[in-house]
Amino acid sequence: MSNNKKKVFLYGRVSTDTQQTGLESQIRALKKFCEQNDITNYELFTDENISGAKASRPALNRMMDAVDNDEASQVIVFSFSRLLVVQPIY
Repeated sequence: MSNNKKKVFLYGRVSTDTQQTGLESQIRALKKFCEQNDITNYELFTDENISGAKASRPALNRMMDAVDNDEASQVIVFSFSRLLVVQPIY
C-alpha cells in the first residue's frame, strides 16, 4: 500500500473504568498532536478497563493486525506505558 493511503494509527488505553477521564485526556492529546502536525488520515484505537499486562486487548489486536497488513504509516501512543507494561523477570 502506498504511504499516502496508509493511516496514522492512534492508540489509547486505561486499566480501570475509574480512569475514564484518563482515556478522554489521551484521546484529546492524540488528536491535538495530529492537528498540530497536519495529520488528517488517522484511525483511533482504544481499550478500556484492560490492563497493559494482558496479552490480548481487542483494539490493540485489531490495530496490530492492520499494521501487519501494511495499513499504517505510523503508530502514535500517548505514552509507551499505554502500549505495553514491562514486567520484571525473576
